[in-house]
Amino acid sequence: MSTLLARSTRRGMLAGTAGLLFAAGSGLRAGPPDRVEFLLAWGERGDGPGQFHSPIHVAVNAADEVYVADLNNARIQKFTADGTYLSQFPLPLDAPPRKSCIVGGLAVDEGGLIYVSFMNQHRIAVYDDAGAVVREWGCRGGGEGEFNQPGGMVLRRDGTLFAVDQCNHRVQHFTRDGRFLGAWGGHGSEPGRFGGSDPAGSRFAGPHFLGQDREGRLYTTEAGLGRVQQLAPDGRPLRSWGDKGDQPGGFGALNFGSLAGTYGPIGLTLDRRDRVWVSSLNDRVQCFTPEGRFLFGIVESGPEPGQLDHPHGMAFDGRGRLYVADSSNQRIQKFAIPAP
Repeated sequence: MSTLLARSTRRGMLAGTAGLLFAAGSGLRAGPPDRVEFLLAWGERGDGPGQFHSPIHVAVNAADEVYVADLNNARIQKFTADGTYLSQFPLPLDAPPRKSCIVGGLAVDEGGLIYVSFMNQHRIAVYDDAGAVVREWGCRGGGEGEFNQPGGMVLRRDGTLFAVDQCNHRVQHFTRDGRFLGAWGGHGSEPGRFGGSDPAGSRFAGPHFLGQDREGRLYTTEAGLGRVQQLAPDGRPLRSWGDKGDQPGGFGALNFGSLAGTYGPIGLTLDRRDRVWVSSLNDRVQCFTPEGRFLFGIVESGPEPGQLDHPHGMAFDGRGRLYVADSSNQRIQKFAIPAP
């Protein structure tokens, strides 16, 4: 079973707040514990209920139940908001030799259906809560409705869905039953295009994750270029920000395995006040205004409460609490965030 870290008292918060970053321009320093507040964490490496082997994505339903895509266990696990294990269902394996299913995106709609994009299987599938496939679409390719390693998704209030198509360097628009509506993007470094510092076809060129604000604007991450882009729903570029520096608001530059480039921002989500939260491979989760102004974040590397090791997906519940897939620490962490 998973190891559940109890809700911290103010004294117990000290370890969890040592890596919290506050006040743009103030430098990397600890802030008061009533800002970003570590609440709890659950998980450890393993394949039992409540254990993880590379948790990569997290999504929350209308009842504040938490779904986690568990990459190297090839499954979706479901928990209460306090980390109590509820259920799971298996995902189809990627090609051998190892047991894995690389999920590119995870989302839950108003009725509780679970949308999963499969990077190496080049498709999107929709599941009910018991794990039965409701519908699916997509195959490998560059045509309309085809994918080359699909990634993050957002569900729109109008009943449609946007999905990033990472190695085709574009965003595609669908009805929720998979009917193609449009696409935009392309490979390049200019606004509205993605990942031009990496070769065309590289997954790390991006885009990767996708978010949306209350005005309907979309936000994407690109690890190779180290930036976030804000775009209109038709793909019109509005603004961008970020680099691969280590200053407050920077996304770092990690050498990833044997790959030649260095990579930064990965995950992205927005809170109910339209602040943009970005996870990056320099072990940070940082918060920005919609215009890209750095506000504060969680910045310390390590295994202790409130520290991070290669964070990826994030999601908010109905109370505005932040859940982070702390992937290399094999756990989910939960935080209370400050009001503006």
